Amino acid sequence: MSNPPFQRQQPSSPLTTPNHHPSNHQHHASRKPSIVELLSSPPPLPNNTIDDEIHQFSLSRNTSISSRTSSFSQQQHGAPHHGSNSHHLSVSGMDWSEIPLSELTESNKLIYINSSYSVQKAFETLVSNNLTSVPVSISSSNENDLSSCLTFDYSDLNTYLLLIMNKINLSELSVSEIGNEHDSTAKKHEIITQTINKAKRGEEVPIEFIIKLHPKNPFIKFTENDTLFKVMETLGNGVHRVAITNLESTKITGILSQRRLIKYMWENARRFPSLDFYLNSTLQDLKIGSSTPIFIYEDQLLIEALYKMFNERVSSLAVIDRTKSLIGNISIVDVKNVSSSKNSHLLFKSVLTFISYNLSQKGIEEGQDQYPIFHVNKQSSLGRVIAKLVATQSHRLWIVESNTRTHQNSISSPVTIEATLNVSANPSSASSSNANTPEGNFGLPGKLIGVVTLTDILGLFATSKGTKTDPQFARNQRRRSSTSTTRSSIDSAISVGDGSARTTNANADSEIFRKSYTAAAKNESAISKD
Repeated sequence: MSNPPFQRQQPSSPLTTPNHHPSNHQHHASRKPSIVELLSSPPPLPNNTIDDEIHQFSLSRNTSISSRTSSFSQQQHGAPHHGSNSHHLSVSGMDWSEIPLSELTESNKLIYINSSYSVQKAFETLVSNNLTSVPVSISSSNENDLSSCLTFDYSDLNTYLLLIMNKINLSELSVSEIGNEHDSTAKKHEIITQTINKAKRGEEVPIEFIIKLHPKNPFIKFTENDTLFKVMETLGNGVHRVAITNLESTKITGILSQRRLIKYMWENARRFPSLDFYLNSTLQDLKIGSSTPIFIYEDQLLIEALYKMFNERVSSLAVIDRTKSLIGNISIVDVKNVSSSKNSHLLFKSVLTFISYNLSQKGIEEGQDQYPIFHVNKQSSLGRVIAKLVATQSHRLWIVESNTRTHQNSISSPVTIEATLNVSANPSSASSSNANTPEGNFGLPGKLIGVVTLTDILGLFATSKGTKTDPQFARNQRRRSSTSTTRSSIDSAISVGDGSARTTNANADSEIFRKSYTAAAKNESAISKD
């Protein structure tokens, strides 16, 4: 892709804010940089080659012994020493697209599970190892064989929960992999119904069942000798993660996700001058991001939000009020907080109530009482966007309509979820003169107008090298793998009646859910790790 027809944007100084005065330069040399400054440019390179050896490719927690030995050997045999600002020897003179995947492979023990694991046990594996997905071996003869595998993630747990709650019709599921290839559709539906009934009785259900019902993209593999360019193209098409194998393609040596790759690109951005132009350009100039973000209203039920993520095949929704002002975010990972009977009542509470609950849980677990909403606007530089994505470990940032007053306020104090909750709970206190406009809702980031994702950014990097990517390719592939649904089937699956009807359904469905997870004490303890 050729560079866009506009002049290269120079990075704006983090100190040139409306409140900046020359006297601000009279600060102590040891002053810590502000968060605005830190988010303005990539992190600096190591100060010397010794540190560089220690921190090389910091995304890789344990660089391979062979890589370290090779670099050390180059130094010992007269490899040129360029001083403290030099590139690392292993990437000197190399563009990011030429970097071998072996440089990004973590040597930590790869965590995986077998298809015979129960859904509860698989979920416990995710929680205990702080993972969002885990490879699943489908070999019947060798559970350690990952030459052919699938993945289990929180979208599978969400599907499982919705099935137990009777919120998914059989016509919405992919049944081709269920049973034997010669089984009729009616037979496959019978197998599904029987298995779901087992789950409702609290009996164990193997994850092989649920991962086959919830289609994903093929588990794509690359060897350690493949270059970053190939992976960038794949992940830029919307695939969330790929496997890295040894040269013989007989063993998976690591998993590379979109999130890990964007972190690597950010931490090593100063080594790759070809990124400068893009990092200093705005979202508007680069024309990336979508103007049709998928959202849920704050007063809709949580169960509706979970169903919407299932139906749209997305992992996150923006939460907005009825004026379209951004309030927060709900993620597919949040399903873990309603995976025990003690919290099942939250499924039939508002999304806003659930966000409040999540905040209280995070406060207990992390000791924090303020959580900023990381949003951007079209004038945000790509560098700032990537920095926020890395800092929050997010897959997307919501784009809000630019507002001078909101922007100036956010420089001194970032908008927090707590503030938006207060505004939503007390809308009359937001602005009596202009309560129906996003600008009048002090404490809210602004009107939601778009979203920018890791896929968009990785796709941009890939197209900069001449290849074409489609950010919606993988998502459309997932949607094609399952039967498309009509608006009527969605309405029948989600109860959107009056208050009394919702109460009736909540009582009935919560009881089904409770039976499923309290049949055995060990299952309850496994699922309750939220």
